[in-house]
Amino acid sequence: MAETGLVAKLSIRLRGFVLPDSASQFEGYVEPGTYFVLEYKKGHPKTGSDYARLEVPTLGALDTWICTRWRSQSYAAVLPEVKPPPVKRRTFDDEPLAVSEQVLIGLLKDFTAYRYDLDRAYYPWTLPGIHVPLAPPQRNNCCTFVEALTVKAFSGAHGAEFEWDSRRHRQMMVASTEDYFSPVTAAIESGMAILPPSEDTPPHPWTLIQGWRKQWDSGHTFLVVDHHVATDKVLLLESNAYEGLNGVGFRNLGNLRDLGVDLLGDKPLGEWWHRDDVWTWRRIRSTYLSRKQAWLKVKDRKLSGL
Repeated sequence: MAETGLVAKLSIRLRGFVLPDSASQFEGYVEPGTYFVLEYKKGHPKTGSDYARLEVPTLGALDTWICTRWRSQSYAAVLPEVKPPPVKRRTFDDEPLAVSEQVLIGLLKDFTAYRYDLDRAYYPWTLPGIHVPLAPPQRNNCCTFVEALTVKAFSGAHGAEFEWDSRRHRQMMVASTEDYFSPVTAAIESGMAILPPSEDTPPHPWTLIQGWRKQWDSGHTFLVVDHHVATDKVLLLESNAYEGLNGVGFRNLGNLRDLGVDLLGDKPLGEWWHRDDVWTWRRIRSTYLSRKQAWLKVKDRKLSGL
């Protein structure tokens, strides 16, 4: 595994500054976590201190300077970044609980009229083993969208072989403080997903992610439909009220109701990996400082590639 740069690991919250000097303008707090280092100045502005400019997408300026050392006191560890090996894509042809990508894509048409609502969520259909409120109104949030889409797809394809119940539902809703990544846990324990080699491993096509911008605040559940290795861009499918969305759609590409295309047609989303506003996996890692992922068992892939 090759080193590609530097990362800074913060175990405590630190102040961020416009310049590499604590006397400069305060920009905001940098939460504990691992950040990419854009610039590193040792012995600056005087020999007794070191400063690092971090990539921090949660701040308005997207980056900020922190003091990593003052005399003998270290505030953050600056280390070489080790790039994970490339993901070997699996076909899941040998997985009995796998579903065809076309099943998932076919279900998306029932979300086209949905708008985002954090507090009021309704499902387009019933789900096995649980009672859920049904639309109308057509409103949902990130958790209910991911649960509705994945559980409908896997239960519809496998019937009684795929089990779902109220405990799994509560996991998808992150209803307990015992497991802040419970949507990932539910996906794996139910058999519709597998664990990746590590949380920093680039996502596999159709990856479910539970991420937190802070511990444990500003959480989000979403799907990575594809990862374009050459550009590091990720195709995100979610229910959101930000990033060009109000409802279900692809981040910064548009709501499903506005796309008006056959998602399994010839490049229906265009060459999305060339768009500047499409997020990279690196930005996902920098934004959702605490996260876990589960690789859904999706086969016969076309939209996301082999």
